[in-house]
Amino acid sequence: MSFLTLRRSPVRWFVPFALTASVAMLLVRDRYWVGVWPETSAAAQIPAVLVSGLSAAAAAWSAGSAVRHGTVEQTIASALPRWRRELPGVTVTLFYFAMVSLAVQVVAFAFTIWMNPPGFGMWPGYVLMALVVTVLSVAFGHLVGKVLSGRFAAAVAGLTWFMGATYFGPSLELAVLKGPVYEEVDGLTIVVRFLSALALLALAVAIPPLGSLPWAAVGDSRSAFRRFQPLLLTSVVSVTLVLTATAIGSPISLRESKGEALCQGGERVVICLWPEHEKYRDMIAGIIHRAERLPLEFTIPSHFDEYGLSFRAFSSGSRDVDLTVDHVPYFVLMEGSIWSVSGPIAVEIVKHSLAFCEGDSGAKGEQLEEKAIELQDWLEAYLAGGGQPDYRTSASTERKDIASRAVDRANSGDTAAQLSWATTVIEDYNGAPCR
Repeated sequence: MSFLTLRRSPVRWFVPFALTASVAMLLVRDRYWVGVWPETSAAAQIPAVLVSGLSAAAAAWSAGSAVRHGTVEQTIASALPRWRRELPGVTVTLFYFAMVSLAVQVVAFAFTIWMNPPGFGMWPGYVLMALVVTVLSVAFGHLVGKVLSGRFAAAVAGLTWFMGATYFGPSLELAVLKGPVYEEVDGLTIVVRFLSALALLALAVAIPPLGSLPWAAVGDSRSAFRRFQPLLLTSVVSVTLVLTATAIGSPISLRESKGEALCQGGERVVICLWPEHEKYRDMIAGIIHRAERLPLEFTIPSHFDEYGLSFRAFSSGSRDVDLTVDHVPYFVLMEGSIWSVSGPIAVEIVKHSLAFCEGDSGAKGEQLEEKAIELQDWLEAYLAGGGQPDYRTSASTERKDIASRAVDRANSGDTAAQLSWATTVIEDYNGAPCR
């Protein structure tokens, strides 16, 4: 591939828009991914899917260049085999869009590397996942460009690929929207997928035009076999790799912690995080500090784990996880949200602090039950340090009113009054009989 080929390629006009759109998609979203390698890696591979329609369109546009410029007869008369004439164009297209994908990775890398967090080893898997999508889209676009060979081939290839990738992508796991610390990209699976994508790209180049298929060939059988030997070879390799990738299964697998959990706590509670979530130490320290100030009427579980450290409620990929009934209370730290931590902790504390009625023995009256709900919502906001919840709920209007009242109480600023109110609620609730 020469520099002249790069300069003359019509695909270069697609690249600036693809690069701008990709970087914009990375930077306009929330920055929770900064400082956490798996989240950074996942955030950097998402634009590859969203701009893959452009790479498919560019490949189709490049493949149909001979038809648009009226040079079909000249290319047919060339002494070079057809696949060698197509190879520079498809290589240049792949090169350009692979560079776009890698450029986004570099931008994301620059945001996180200065914090030097653990977990960098998860990065290459997500990079390869993004490149798989790029290679597949170029292969699809090149094939469409050869079949249609018209001015609308690029639009058809781009729109068809984009709709297919967005609709079937989640079920095929072409990409991930998030990079939770308890999951990782399986190296063997993603390498096989990458090789399969390259084989399918080679197959798209090797497939001859419709009028040149084996059954349309003339001459002796040896000549026909030599003519279509590249097609046969790439077909066998492609089918083998695709079947292998399918048999291996999901590219996402569960992972074990590679280092010691980040545990911190006081006299009443210890909270542990994954090592990769080192940047949330101060946030967790604030929750612990506020929990330690709760009156003794609150019964606080002595230990909380981030999800995946000691318990998983489901299986992922090809690895099964034993479900455990008795486990340390856990929370899922979602997108850096302190509310995703304070909510589950508040639920566990209230569950251990209030003497709920068992079975069908009834409740303790509507007013006390509403107070119990308000207590939990207040505790969630109190542990979060106040403010407004960063999530939405589909609960009833009555339930939302209770939550709003609890959050307003947590934001009142008079901590001593809040704790006194919470103590009264616990005493009244626990002292009331079941009805």
